[in-house]
Amino acid sequence: MASLTTIKTIAIVGATGNLGRLITNALLSTNKFAITAISRSGSESTLPTDPSITIKRGDYSSPEFLADTFAGIEAVILCLHHNSIPDLEIKLIDGAAAAGVKWIFPTEFGHDSGNKELTRVGIVNSKKLGPRKRIEELAEKNPDLKWIGIINNPWFDFAMKRNMFLIDPKRRTASLLSGGTAKFNTTMISTTALSIARLLSLPIASDEGAALSDYGNKFVYISSFRVSQRDILDSVQRVTGTSDADWTITHTDVQAFIDEGPAKLAKGDMTAVLNLLFGSLAKEGLGGDYESTKGLSNAILKLPEENLDETVKALL
Repeated sequence: MASLTTIKTIAIVGATGNLGRLITNALLSTNKFAITAISRSGSESTLPTDPSITIKRGDYSSPEFLADTFAGIEAVILCLHHNSIPDLEIKLIDGAAAAGVKWIFPTEFGHDSGNKELTRVGIVNSKKLGPRKRIEELAEKNPDLKWIGIINNPWFDFAMKRNMFLIDPKRRTASLLSGGTAKFNTTMISTTALSIARLLSLPIASDEGAALSDYGNKFVYISSFRVSQRDILDSVQRVTGTSDADWTITHTDVQAFIDEGPAKLAKGDMTAVLNLLFGSLAKEGLGGDYESTKGLSNAILKLPEENLDETVKALL
């Protein structure tokens, strides 16, 4: 029988961000890990304080700092701003690999980077290829080095609060793309964080069940809801006691919506991100519904079953 050894030491870069903070809390709640939270020198971000957390501040471009910081660390979680991908991320990966880190979670946490068509359409996924490729190149000298990518699509709560599904409960307006019937996956940010803690709690190898080694150089697909725009609008209406008659609902062709993206980008209009990223989810067959094609790891990771109406009600 394979060893049931588990990960003990974890470093996280970006522990004060929206996701990083929740991942840190989820890891702490297991009482299983020694955690190192890494930050730049001079950063004013308040890092979490706990006896299980070691704080390291320094220069990310310094090989000496990275060597000292990553020494003895088994797994590194990178929660970086998209502007830091790929350049800074690759520097951190190089430092982690040089120190002997075996597991790296690159900054995925979004659309399906394993979907080539989504990569072609989007403006973020293409930047994520470099870090994964770098890890695989480094693994030629260190075969134990692996990456694991978490795919969760948009965070449901984050997107709802910012009307990123093109549904505005306060103004009671909705713009449905091609009828709003295309299904896509979306995940609560807290569930994304929990998935990391559950995954790292698995034995590294096992002959009797799920193991961390099962996911080496692979994507892990998770989801809170498989829904369409219409499903979300229906839920909002149930929760608020309204109907279509109370809303201003417009209709747009999804491909036309996506095609507006490049023109906006050319003008420096960053709302193009919504056209490209949400449009790519809302187009039937483009890959937003990864649950139907690739399945989910929710059951293996024992993620909670979430209720759409209850979640929407809590967010409004």
